[in-house]
Amino acid sequence: MKGSIPIETQKIFETLTKGHFISGDSENQEIKSLFNVIEEENNYEILLDYFSHIDYQLIKGNSYYYFSKKGTNKQLEDKLKSAYKWIDIIDFFMTFGESVNEYFSVGKMFTTDDIFIQWKVNNALAEKLNNIKLVKNIDKPREKIKKLIDELIKATFVEIFNEFHDKYKVLASFDYLEQLIKTIDITIDDEDTTFE
Repeated sequence: MKGSIPIETQKIFETLTKGHFISGDSENQEIKSLFNVIEEENNYEILLDYFSHIDYQLIKGNSYYYFSKKGTNKQLEDKLKSAYKWIDIIDFFMTFGESVNEYFSVGKMFTTDDIFIQWKVNNALAEKLNNIKLVKNIDKPREKIKKLIDELIKATFVEIFNEFHDKYKVLASFDYLEQLIKTIDITIDDEDTTFE
């Protein structure tokens, strides 16, 4: 591939090897800048080739980038466990979206209070929150909700949009989770569940 690697390559590598995503709709100017660098003419192909030599694959999603790495069976097993952790969390947020007649997806804005209010009036949402392993040891529902939001932030699927108003934004990288869930659903749906 002709061309030299961008000067931001080290920062791109550091960000992606932490398991983070680089989303084009991020409010974080550094992340947005890294996204734009990757998007520049030929940079994606140059970086794809460059990272492949150290066994990383730069994957292009729908307005986001992430790393995939070939690994051992143990690493694959760890990835699957991590994926299954997200199923209950995403189900909770999808149920919240349904309760306000909106789809919880890329671009959605919400607050902790929005979810807490729905938790009070929606039994399905309350039950799902109580069943999430990650927050089982937390007593207060608002703190459970905040913990789940923090997990989404930590994984770079959501970011703080307005700290003063406790407002969050679902990023393009959330599409990764949606696709993951669809893949798992398809696999489960395709299994033969008939009994003889």
